[in-house]
Amino acid sequence: MGTSIVKYSKENENQTSWGILKGDSVYKINHDFNHHSELMNKYFNHRDDFNGLVDETEILSNSLNFHSPISDNIQMFAQGLNYGSHREEAGLKQDAEQEENLVFCKHPSSLCGPNDDILRPQGVELLDYEIELGIILKKAIDKPTVVTDANVGEYIGGLVLCNDVSARDLMFGGPMLQWFKGKSQRTFCPAGPVLFLLDEGDINQLYSLELTLKMNGQIKQQASTQQLIHKPPKTLTDVSQYANFNIGDCVLTGTPGGVLGGKSLKVGLAIMLNLKNEKKRRQKFTAAQKSLATFLQPGDCLELEIKSVDGTIDLGKQKNMIAQAS
Repeated sequence: MGTSIVKYSKENENQTSWGILKGDSVYKINHDFNHHSELMNKYFNHRDDFNGLVDETEILSNSLNFHSPISDNIQMFAQGLNYGSHREEAGLKQDAEQEENLVFCKHPSSLCGPNDDILRPQGVELLDYEIELGIILKKAIDKPTVVTDANVGEYIGGLVLCNDVSARDLMFGGPMLQWFKGKSQRTFCPAGPVLFLLDEGDINQLYSLELTLKMNGQIKQQASTQQLIHKPPKTLTDVSQYANFNIGDCVLTGTPGGVLGGKSLKVGLAIMLNLKNEKKRRQKFTAAQKSLATFLQPGDCLELEIKSVDGTIDLGKQKNMIAQAS
């Protein structure tokens, strides 16, 4: 079975350390890895050395602050509209295996800890959540490569829980749309607490992971990775045709239905009739969306978790409050 890696600090201390989470206890890794990719290299290529770094002293996890277990020196790819339920609420057909695999980038400076506040930028009115499974590369890809279910374990080394926080008004407000801006604001990607490093056989659980997101105690998103449309092997294959992956890079695999943003005739018309007038498009789009749902407000609480059906893989829990950026 794999290993649950966490990055933590003790109460009232700024220094961070790496550790292994087992139940309610953390065991420090006695090495100052600069980035998770360095830790992964030691784990996968020098396992005996890695095991020798693990301290035997038990630290209770409830006495620690957890940070993002993935570092910001990476590329972050993300998939859009990759669950049928999310496609349906966006007004698209659910069966989309033959449709284009929608991939975009999210800036790594959006990463923050699993319990950090999510800051709503000034002027943003349509702040939304998106629970997603993140896959972490343990092998670089620098040429067109065919990745299959049979060899995907050679490329995916870790799994992590992420929230692809999105400002819908920014996404649809700029000229020809602005997904990068709408998804890359600081604190727009809470990650962790666990970076689960896969051992032999763990990759077989890739499609038996359950995702759950609650907003103010109410379940809003709930799905299984079995429902992914463009699954990780195909996505790695697709992206490798035109871009490189580095060790440690993260791919967010898409969010299921249940987000706050939705479809209506007014939403569609706001975009289509004002495609060349960004100011009016944003105003009309924002008004149409706000008539459908109340978006995230300061004081709202999000709780997220991903774990396998049998409980052998548990990516931990996130709990984030929404706060207004100054």
